[in-house]
This record gives sequence, C-alpha cells and structure tokens, in this order.
Amino acid sequence: MDAAGTVSADLEGFDRLWRRRFAEAAAAMPSLARAARPVLLGFSAFVDASVRMERAERLFAPDAPLPARDLGRELLARIRTGRGGEYSLDWPAGDEWLAANLPHAIGAGGTSAQIAKAFGILGAPALLALADRSPAQLSVLDPSILIAEGGSAHPLAAITPDPARAKARHWIFESTAGTEVAGEIVSRSTRVIVRLVDDVPENDPAFAALSLAMARNAGAAAISSLVSTPDDLLPETLARVADLARGWRAAGLGFVHIELADYGHRPHLPAMILGSLAGLVTSVGMSLSEWRVIGEGPAEPDPMAAFARRHGLTRLCVHADDYALAVTRDDAGREARALFAGCVLAGARAAAGRPVRPEEPPAESVFAPPPEFSGSADGYAAVACPAPWLSRPASTIGLGDTFLAGTLLVHCQPPGG
Repeated sequence: MDAAGTVSADLEGFDRLWRRRFAEAAAAMPSLARAARPVLLGFSAFVDASVRMERAERLFAPDAPLPARDLGRELLARIRTGRGGEYSLDWPAGDEWLAANLPHAIGAGGTSAQIAKAFGILGAPALLALADRSPAQLSVLDPSILIAEGGSAHPLAAITPDPARAKARHWIFESTAGTEVAGEIVSRSTRVIVRLVDDVPENDPAFAALSLAMARNAGAAAISSLVSTPDDLLPETLARVADLARGWRAAGLGFVHIELADYGHRPHLPAMILGSLAGLVTSVGMSLSEWRVIGEGPAEPDPMAAFARRHGLTRLCVHADDYALAVTRDDAGREARALFAGCVLAGARAAAGRPVRPEEPPAESVFAPPPEFSGSADGYAAVACPAPWLSRPASTIGLGDTFLAGTLLVHCQPPGG
C-alpha cells in the first residue's frame, strides 16, 4: 500500500473508532442524566425567530426599508467570510416588518435556555433564571425545566404565564454551505443572531434566592455571555452576577462557568466581564472564531493556558466545527469525557436540526484527527477530541450552547462519576 493508501486507511480507522465511541457515549447519556446533580443556569432566555438566508430575498429588495437593506449587506459580508456570531441593529420596528416579510420559525434562544432545553430532553435537572414568563417564552421551553417560585423549584409546566414581562424577540439568520444567497455561494454553514433592541439579562430574584440554597448540592452553574447587556447597565448587572457567583462558591459549588460570545463593536467586554468575575468563575468557554478575537495567540495549549492563568481559571475550552480543545487543572480523563459528550450532543442536534437525544452518529458526519497539540501547558493538561463534522448540517442554531450542555452533563456528575 502506498503512502496515500496508508493515510486513507488510517483516516477510515480513526473514523470507525470515533463512530463507535459516539454510539457508546450516546448510550450512556440516560444514565448520566439520572445521576447528574442540578445545574444552575443564568441569565439568558429569549424567543427566537429563525430565517433561512436563501428565503430572505426581501432584505435585498430595492423597496425594502433602509435598516433591512443594511442588515442584508451585513449578513452577506459575513457569508463571504464564513463568520457567524451576533449583530446589534437599532431597529425596534423591525420585528413587525421582518415577521411580515420573511418566512420564519419560532424557537427557544439564549445560552441558558438552550442548555436547559437540552437537559430537559435528556431528563437531567436544571434550574433556569426566568424573569420573562410570558406565554410566548414558556411555549418554547421544555416543560420539565425547573423554575424558582415561592422558595422552591417547580416544573415549568406548573408556572402561570405572565404576559406583562415579555421581551423582544431575537432574529436568527441561518446559511447552509452550498446554497446561494443574493448571488453569493455559502462556503460555511453558520448563523447570525440579530438583536433589534437592547436586552437585559434575566433578573429573577426567586432564582437568585433558590440557587443559593441549592448551590451546595448542585453540580455546576453556567452564566451566559451577557453580550446584550447595555453599557449603562453593565456595572449593576456585573455586580449582581458577581454577588450571586460569590454566594454559590461560598456554599461549596466548585464549577462556575461563563460562556463568552461575539462582542462585535464592544471588544472591551470580555476583559471587563472576566475582571468583574475574577476568582468566582472557574471555567470559560467560547467558539474558535470567538477565541481568535478574544484570545491572545492561536488556539493552542500554551496561549490558552496563559489566558486561563491570567484570569484565575481552572479550565478553558474552545470548540471548533470539527474538534474541541480544553486546558484544565482538574481531572483530564473527566475533561475528555466532557468534551466528547458535548460533541455528541451538538452533533446529534446539527443532524436533526433541533435538540434531540443522541443515538447513532449521523451517517453523513466525518470524524478526523484534531490538530496536533502538545500534551500539557505549564500546570494545565491539554485535552482534545474530534467532533462529528457535517458539511451541510440541518441547522447550526444553538450548537455551541448544546455542546456546553453536554460538557456540563459530565461535570455535574457526583465526585468519582
């Protein structure tokens, strides 16, 4: 066999191995869910309106409103570079125009809500901060998610809707590799989250009180990126979140994670957020594209360990389309299981186009070896695993949050689990 044949055989063997591991990890999810300690989730929950970009022709029509045409230009620019992320457009009236002119589907949005939905589908316990209890918001969440009310946790199905506190919807524009949008061929499947008004994080006093009482026996807490918090509310919001995280840690909760985001024209936010939460947050995660903006250096163990050390973190995770990489001071074996659980859960969602319980690996997915990384980085262990890559996923919405849900499922296991 020549060298090319050897490489091909090696890749086929690698793919078979990880397909088998995918099936084994999927089969273990129910038992992981049953054993998981509760996860505390704040502070991001929204109603999303999702649009396929190939069906968004009205954004490019000459008679479309100027903000719609501006949005179309921004989305095309991102398609050309394969960049997703988030985009803020000051267009409060845009919700009505978009709803009337673009075919769309309604679903749950926000990191906290996406994690809670994945936990609900798996049957694992999750307490969600939820100030917006409008009928629209409650309708897109899993009915088994736990909500704080009256000093105890109740399934969302038992919560009385409150129409008075509804927030504005987010609009999600999704593009799929190989499709054509306004004359551009999409090279990378991705999505852009568009906010038409400033949002505020979920400020749920009942959650704050109950989460402090639950923290001692919880497995983890996860804080959303806070990306949509207006500048004038940042000091107050960060102080409130820090106080709560301080209480969780004082109660004995050892794993407090924050997921960073695409901060766009506010590049100062990650350092400001991490500075406010220094010594309280133990784990940070982000996508590879976000690391390229937020991190200093390539997504490799040494620069990642330096970032983690500078911000007092025990763990830092970066997830890409086809692999995940973390540096950790904790159990590297558990971290490897966590990363792959995240890849399995996100891969199943990418293939189905919605959150699902994973079973067999998607037939069209490909497992390839992750880039070559060194095994350690000055006190941190480096852990990497492949992800099932799909060239044309059914949807890219919520994949990073679903990956995070899978990692939390493992990190919420009892000690020794």
